Amino acid sequence: MPAPKTIHTAGLRLEFTRHGEQALATAVKTLTALPSQPQDLVSKTVLNGSENRPAWHVLSRLGAKGLDAPSQAAAEFLHAEFARMAAWAEALLADVGNSQEIDIIHLGAGGSETPMLALHTALSVLQQPRCRVHWVANLDGATIDAALAAACPERTWIVINSKSFRTQEVMRNADIALRWLADAIGADQARNRLVALTANPELAVQRFGLPADQVFRSLPEIGGRFSLWSAHGLVLLLAFGRETVTQLHAGAHAMDQHFLDTPLQRSAPGLMAGLSHAYRVRFGLPLLSIGLYGDAFSHMPLYLQQLLMESLGKSTSADGMQPVHVSGPAVISGVGTPVQHTYFQLLHQAAVPVFHEIVAVAHPWHRHLREHMALLANALGQADALWNGKDASSWQAELMAQGMSAEAAARAAHHRACPGGRPSTFIWMERLTPYHLGALLALYEHRTVVEGWLYGINPFDQWGVELGKTLATRIENALLAANNQGLSSETAASLDYLRSHAA
Repeated sequence: MPAPKTIHTAGLRLEFTRHGEQALATAVKTLTALPSQPQDLVSKTVLNGSENRPAWHVLSRLGAKGLDAPSQAAAEFLHAEFARMAAWAEALLADVGNSQEIDIIHLGAGGSETPMLALHTALSVLQQPRCRVHWVANLDGATIDAALAAACPERTWIVINSKSFRTQEVMRNADIALRWLADAIGADQARNRLVALTANPELAVQRFGLPADQVFRSLPEIGGRFSLWSAHGLVLLLAFGRETVTQLHAGAHAMDQHFLDTPLQRSAPGLMAGLSHAYRVRFGLPLLSIGLYGDAFSHMPLYLQQLLMESLGKSTSADGMQPVHVSGPAVISGVGTPVQHTYFQLLHQAAVPVFHEIVAVAHPWHRHLREHMALLANALGQADALWNGKDASSWQAELMAQGMSAEAAARAAHHRACPGGRPSTFIWMERLTPYHLGALLALYEHRTVVEGWLYGINPFDQWGVELGKTLATRIENALLAANNQGLSSETAASLDYLRSHAA
């Protein structure tokens, strides 16, 4: 079964015309032999083996159905929780009225922030947000200070977004924000302005004494970086309303149906994953570039980097018993055309090739048609230059035709030569709409999952991140206690330095 050169689905068009036949054939061959199947995402099958649970993020999309009783019950719960959350958001905005803005202090980290921020930025290009959102993810105290300084306590709500309700950054920032709000409007009123988004509702109630109607539940079976479709996406309902978010879900659901109903060798996520795997394993390319053309995507790179690298950066097989010597690529990403002036030099002329994905929107979302055409021409020009290149002899002839001597032209030509053969997948969105954005994010989610299966790893856990968090807690305690016992010699030396400079 040969790979398709173009795929149209869910308002997206994927062009695989800038890939060699060998890479496409390798992708199809590996996908054909893959034992895992898309339907496993909507069943009780344990896909996240290290945490012994299914992966149910697809079920949180409106319209999704499970394949068995447990997964169908999960889908119904998630849809009911979405309806409760949407009704709550609408009631809140109705109570406040249109004359007074609401400030939302959104406290999240990782998957509890990056996808929501990426979509908030893109949707803000299309419609004015109904509330002001202040994003706080970092432990840097200046970040929470800036958010609180920009908010008015009398109209502020604090959204605590944490699957476990133990995430250090989120909990510490929540304590600071609650003290700030309590100082302004009183402790009881402040507590009534907290909302928890979590898969651990008991801890949310225990820690802050929240009433049940201010806690919205996700499920442990939904990983953080896949969680924006569940209760963790409340901020999008507050900012843009039920209709817009429903369209996001509709686009994602349409991509889900394509993924579930199409053989992997002919599906958009499957072929993207197969090619990425082929470039890493067969051709030894360590780096993937994703270029997104339009400032609406300005916060998308961080989310895509998290989605791909947190999911695919593993060195142990899914069953935990075997080493994996090659896993996912490192991902660099940015927004075109500015990104062309940062790392694209590496794409064109580096000694080790890089494979590339380009996202562009066919129809402009503003009134500057000529500039939009120029933006798209840049995206296509980069793709063509990467694939077709221009060799030294062509440059030399061109420079000599401009009057340069043969000797000088020969030297200059080698600096200008681009070898080409750098593959890219071109992803067109028909329009910039909530529907198309939902389809794009679901495309990348599914592509990531399939690529993890191809490497034989678990794309749903992130234990390496957890180790760093555990060590950070131990080091902080040692720093405060002035006791280096049990720490590495390198860290102990760093703590001695810090103590000498901290009052």
